[in-house]
Amino acid sequence: MRAPVLALPLTAALLLPAAAADYTVAVEKIAALTGPEATADMRGPDICGTDIGTIAELDGRMLFAFGDTFGFNGADCPRFGPNWRSNVLANSTDFDASDGIDLTDWLTGMTGRAVAVSEGDHLPAFSGADGEQTRIPTAMVAVGDRLYLHYMSVHGFAARGGEWECNWSRFVWSDDGGKNWTENETVFGESDSRFNMLALSNAAGPGNEDAAHVYAVGTACGRFGAGYAARVPAGDLLDLPAWQYWDGAEWSGDPDTAAEVIPPIAGEGSLVFNTGLGKWMYTTLDQDAEAIELYLADKPWGPWDTVIPLVSGLEFEQIYGAYMTPSLVSEDGCSFYFIMSQFGPYNTYVMRAELKAADADGEHCA
Repeated sequence: MRAPVLALPLTAALLLPAAAADYTVAVEKIAALTGPEATADMRGPDICGTDIGTIAELDGRMLFAFGDTFGFNGADCPRFGPNWRSNVLANSTDFDASDGIDLTDWLTGMTGRAVAVSEGDHLPAFSGADGEQTRIPTAMVAVGDRLYLHYMSVHGFAARGGEWECNWSRFVWSDDGGKNWTENETVFGESDSRFNMLALSNAAGPGNEDAAHVYAVGTACGRFGAGYAARVPAGDLLDLPAWQYWDGAEWSGDPDTAAEVIPPIAGEGSLVFNTGLGKWMYTTLDQDAEAIELYLADKPWGPWDTVIPLVSGLEFEQIYGAYMTPSLVSEDGCSFYFIMSQFGPYNTYVMRAELKAADADGEHCA
């Protein structure tokens, strides 16, 4: 379980990289997605507390992958209670997020409780050279009828909030909508990889007009590094040599040549194309500023030169994650819903963001 994001003084909040923000944003919490306050029953699947909630869309459904998940203790919902699962999967046909999202279908076992897609070993943190504390999903994407989930194997979460070590990262995939999963044996990222945490998108947009590629913005494990861009032909996602990495001028086959496209500090990102704005959007946490930030760019590899403060830890404590999906972005692009985690209650929430043009004379999102 990751250590909390620490509250910071006002002067530290919402410090941004040097960039011009074209928009301001207003954010509101709509409803709990998981836990005892969720809009759908959580006792059947035994979801007392969880986090992350990265999203993919397939066959008229949204699929949500959550991180470390804990169950109820009888009538009580203790923080980090029993029935620890390293990751769980839910799906929903509820695309109207204005009153929350009902998760009514889970990947479950014989008891009806939610089970892990790929269970971790649950060893004590930093056991041995490569002991595994847990496995955390970082991104999902659907390509045709196949669903891909990328996860990181966590060696241990450190006492310092936002700091952890990984053993490696891998993909698992499903051809039946997430009911059954196959583990890809090839390691995607080694322990020191810049791509152990991914944000994935195969949307058609500038730089990917024909949706021929899956694009990624990757970070190293933890929340204190930079973001790097990669891509792979959509049909070759599991073929490691097919991946290419943006070196700042062109695409390279060597991940070590990848150049920073998102400055430190970044972690737990999400990537979507906003059709209404005609911009790519990337969300990430700046833990030192205790702020989730929204980046905008014309191409999925940047330059990500517009930075907008999205959520402040002064308003919502111990925040991380802002996972988006295309169907939850408005037609005009001026509003979108996202899934945010809070470490204190240790659950996920449906949030709504409304963009306004910073220039009073702006015609879009005025």
